[in-house]
Amino acid sequence: MKAEHLCSVDVREWARRGYLRGAGGFSWSWHRGEEPAGSIRVSVHGPAALTLAYTFGAGNDKRNVAERVNVVCTPCAYGGSRQWFACPRCARRVAVLYLRGGYFGCRLCKRVAYSSQSEDDLDRLWRRQHKIERRLDDHWQRPKGMRQQTYDRLFAELLECEERREGAFAMLAARLMGWR
Repeated sequence: MKAEHLCSVDVREWARRGYLRGAGGFSWSWHRGEEPAGSIRVSVHGPAALTLAYTFGAGNDKRNVAERVNVVCTPCAYGGSRQWFACPRCARRVAVLYLRGGYFGCRLCKRVAYSSQSEDDLDRLWRRQHKIERRLDDHWQRPKGMRQQTYDRLFAELLECEERREGAFAMLAARLMGWR
């Protein structure tokens, strides 16, 4: 299963929003486009633990789950601290927990991969080209305020990316046609 398609909770975002300070609770929900994909109720038990309460399943197979997740703090180099989830399955220190199979766990325990891990050369080149194109204006024009040197470098990377993609496509086509 791909990480981008699963409901997940990120301790960094919750800490940034101040949800993990003190005791109390909050609700968290996910959406796929405009459609709601799920929600949970989070109870904060001081700085070291949370309870994630949610329902999963459909019809007569609905189950209510209350899962305890420990929060671990590590000191930062220049002061302060960083919060992490302790995976409920293996106790590894992680920033993100994924909901799969009705329970939360880390990427390793839940056997979750990123979409980019299954990309071939063509997909990687397309993704790289789109990333460069997002930095440029329409029709690959230099955006206002961008240095000419930066634009020249990006434009050269874009041309190289297109050339490499065409070469990879030609190799794929030759392989599919049985040419050598």
